[in-house]
Amino acid sequence: MENVYIHELVKAVRGEFLLGDPHNSVRNISIDTRIIRSGDFYFAIVGKNYDGHDFLKQAIEKKAGGLIISKNDMNLGNPFPHFPAIIKVADTRKALIDLARYYRRRWNIPMVAVTGSNGKTTTKEMLASIANTAAPVIKNEGNFNNDIGVPMTLFKITSDHRFGIIELGTSGFGEIALLSEMVAPNGAVITNIGKAHLETFKTQQGVCDEKRTVINYLPQNGWVCLNNDDKYLKELQNSVNREIVTFGINEPSDITASNITSDKGKPVFDLKVKAESCTVKLPVYGAFNIYNALAAAAASSKLGFDLESIRRGLENYESPGMRMQLQELPSGAVVLNDAYNANPSSIRESIRSFNASFPGRKQIIVLGDMLELGESAEPEHAALGDFISEMQFHSVLLFGQLMGKTFLNIKNKQAKHFMDKENLKLELKRRITPDCAVLLKASRGMHMEDILDRAFFEKE
Repeated sequence: MENVYIHELVKAVRGEFLLGDPHNSVRNISIDTRIIRSGDFYFAIVGKNYDGHDFLKQAIEKKAGGLIISKNDMNLGNPFPHFPAIIKVADTRKALIDLARYYRRRWNIPMVAVTGSNGKTTTKEMLASIANTAAPVIKNEGNFNNDIGVPMTLFKITSDHRFGIIELGTSGFGEIALLSEMVAPNGAVITNIGKAHLETFKTQQGVCDEKRTVINYLPQNGWVCLNNDDKYLKELQNSVNREIVTFGINEPSDITASNITSDKGKPVFDLKVKAESCTVKLPVYGAFNIYNALAAAAASSKLGFDLESIRRGLENYESPGMRMQLQELPSGAVVLNDAYNANPSSIRESIRSFNASFPGRKQIIVLGDMLELGESAEPEHAALGDFISEMQFHSVLLFGQLMGKTFLNIKNKQAKHFMDKENLKLELKRRITPDCAVLLKASRGMHMEDILDRAFFEKE
């Protein structure tokens, strides 16, 4: 964080200044006393299961430069001789957002918002890889894409950064609007509209209605990149009053991929941007990642990058953990860890790509429940069983209550259903041979990566 003073912070958060020197500077923002540093300004965030006010004493002990609080009569311990500045606000979570909004507007750098049901993080990372070929980029780490993660990302902007690429997530109506207004993007990417968070949005049209709100926060000369092969985003184009850049494989689009093949299971394709084309070899498994690459190419072309820079950035992309991450076991077997998250759309793409990427190996798929689907949960899990039955797998191992519905519809005799993760782990160890390939996929809340404990990577 650069060039912010306490009196500016107080004004931005509409707070009451209780203690301190208003002309002192704010060097960094923290919401976690476990990693707070001397001089940081600590926001006592109140959540569903925690209250940051319970840790004010620890913040003072670690010499926080200031405290932003919303409660009275707090236990501050004995701050002598170090007295932090104290600012009182009505809502600390809202104050964090207000400060991020203020700080973002101090920087005149191109900012791209990336949203969609699937591929947000991968698209963001691919776009960042391209932009980094020219200049430093500010981006979310991991998937810090909510009303806490986005502000904490924006606070890291410095005078060195020349581009901003911010992933926007949502699990409820109005969240994209909140984040978009804070980020103030110049351009946006909507990757696709899938069956995610149906517990809240009910239908894919509901998902689209939420995701599309990012367009409302673009300037009149702003632009949005839309997946032309997605029926919801194709229909959306008729009502968009900003510049549209389309990308796709099947439908005629501004940015396209053709001559799609693979090299050792990884996608290879001809990328066409405007009138130019080149061959791109992606360093990651999954044919669906071509769409993420096209989205990144579309946005980077609007940022002014030439085709060679786009190609180089895509081929140097490094996949985040648990997103089609290949891990080799000492035996020679391989595990494709795609267990970061799952919904009915993404799990099918992962299974299909896995099946195509390892044709010479015995294939084992290990799947956990898809969460946050509401009334669609049981029928979607049952339909997944029909989908899996259309392909050939050596083994199908399923974990979780909802995967019981999937199990009932699977015709594979080597399918088994588990409610205990330790039993699943033992069965997987029993079935793995040196010529196996294993796919892990589930919603984040299932923590399927837990089965890959140290024992899997130890030599017998």
